[in-house]
Amino acid sequence: MRTRLRRGVRLVTVAGVALAVLVTVAPPSAIAQGTGGSIQLVEVNSTDAANVQVVFRYDGPAADVSELTLTDNGKTTQTTTAPTPLTDAKREMGVVIVQDTSASTDTSGVLSAGRSTVKELLATLPKSTQVALVAAGADALLSQGFTTDAALVEKQIGGLTPAGDGALWEGVARAASELKSRPNLVGTIILITDGNNEKGAPFSTAKGLTIDAGATVFGAGLSGRISNEPNELAEATGGIFTVTDKVAEISGLIKGYAPKINGLYAVNYTTPATKGVNDITLTIGSATTKGSFIVGSDARGASALAYQEPITASGVEGLQNDFGKYLAIVLGLIAAALAAYAIIGIAVKDDSSLASVLQPYSEGYVVRRNNDDDYEDAESSMAQTAVMQRAVEFTRQFAERQGFLTKVEHALERANLPLRAAEAMFFYAAAAAVFALLTAVVTRSPFVVFIVAILVVLVPPATLSYLANRRQRQFHEMLPDTLQLLSGTLRAGYSMMQGVEAVSQEVSEPMGRELRRVVTEARLGRPLEESLDAVAERMASPDFGWAVMAIRIQREVGGNLSELLMTVADTMTQRERLKRDVKSLTAEGRISAYVLAALPVLLGFAMWGINPDYMSALFDETIGKIALGIAAVMMVAGFLWMQAIVKVDV
Repeated sequence: MRTRLRRGVRLVTVAGVALAVLVTVAPPSAIAQGTGGSIQLVEVNSTDAANVQVVFRYDGPAADVSELTLTDNGKTTQTTTAPTPLTDAKREMGVVIVQDTSASTDTSGVLSAGRSTVKELLATLPKSTQVALVAAGADALLSQGFTTDAALVEKQIGGLTPAGDGALWEGVARAASELKSRPNLVGTIILITDGNNEKGAPFSTAKGLTIDAGATVFGAGLSGRISNEPNELAEATGGIFTVTDKVAEISGLIKGYAPKINGLYAVNYTTPATKGVNDITLTIGSATTKGSFIVGSDARGASALAYQEPITASGVEGLQNDFGKYLAIVLGLIAAALAAYAIIGIAVKDDSSLASVLQPYSEGYVVRRNNDDDYEDAESSMAQTAVMQRAVEFTRQFAERQGFLTKVEHALERANLPLRAAEAMFFYAAAAAVFALLTAVVTRSPFVVFIVAILVVLVPPATLSYLANRRQRQFHEMLPDTLQLLSGTLRAGYSMMQGVEAVSQEVSEPMGRELRRVVTEARLGRPLEESLDAVAERMASPDFGWAVMAIRIQREVGGNLSELLMTVADTMTQRERLKRDVKSLTAEGRISAYVLAALPVLLGFAMWGINPDYMSALFDETIGKIALGIAAVMMVAGFLWMQAIVKVDV
């Protein structure tokens, strides 16, 4: 026993080391890291992997842009087009000015400062810039829709009048919605306020809509009533918001943002990746920015393009790739196998321990092995520690309250598996959780985790049911011949007990094992009829139950038991023949159910092999995953329905 314990401990240690390596090399979770410096990612449109468009801001000299270096997933990539101003790339710059027009802006001078600020800002914008104006006063109104006419915008802001409490965030939400409705625009929001935001949409709504629109927020505000929310919004979108205590400085602050607002450029390149997360690095001179995007998406704004930095460990950076993922899968399987083998080697009791205890009562029917391990404690179990025992006990109590503990015990006995029901359920649940967790770490795909979880949850019960049903079927097939043998022993002058004992030596498993158990129980003092009834209950065999009932009646009222057993055996033989006739007549319907259930799956694999891109939408798109789920449910329902149609009880 000590040797097995030491061996098990060593195996558990090896499994732990393998799991540790698995965690080290498995694909890491993402950690967001913002960009900074004088170059900034604004948009990456990778809907066409052969022509990925990258929009970025650069506030340095325009001549420096020609020195741009682009790195895709750590590899320097040649661009397919030279970096050009946004307008040359057939894109437009959209600027929405959100001017606070609450009543307080009249006394603070913010509205007047806003008029002069907008006039100076419009003079710096390219003539093709689409400009809109939102007034956030008593309500958020779109005073001017997108236009390239700067004079019209100046006229509209000159006509604004202060009134009521400010609907500042309602105005920002309106500006974000306007930009969202114009997907060709690269959006910027200019915010001018004194902090009066008592009405309309909350800050969280405005922030969410702005991030969703991919807009960058720049602005300035007068200190006093203003909170940190405008600055938080600007940081979340990659912009700048400055608070001043002098209203005259607002114009200069906004004008100082002009190089960033106007410094929009676009460049195109080809990415070799077809799916997953891509890392991109832009470098101009000493200015560098990093970002991440999902291939196939149109990612806009600082939040959507935040760099997802991988978690690396010293010496294993080279494993952060597909090879590392496959190695992690292999190590996980090895670790799970070693852990399972260790648990079995340490704890699972074999039949020899029980056989040694029952040896005096079952001599001749239980093989005694000449191993020291044959005399280990008969109460050994898989739960060796106090913590495990408490967990198993909790599982037993829960299963007993739910009413399925007895069902599991009967299934394990019917399948002839030497496991305790509570321990089997506990380790089954633990193994399912571990496999689901490993799958989540390796794949990072909720869909794959869901599929694996379903398989892990369904496979063990299905295997147990298969083993139990196979053994039960073998028992039923042997029953008529067993009854005939028992009838023959009674004709030869044997008693009932002697007949059962003799037959148990002649028949094979599982009938022989069950009858030897009956003999052992009878020698321990249990009535023969009760032991035989236990076999019928354990094997869920109504036929054997009828035979036991006939034996019980004969022993109480008398009669020719040998002829009675022959009659029962003949009846069972005729019923089995009728069952096989019915099975042959319904074979076409059952085969049709199998074919119709397998056809969509096999056809799907064939189409995947012929055209993977055509089928990938089912696994990559949300609507595809929903369609797969609905199809799976309908297939299972149809299969069960066809099985119910051809099922005939005899």
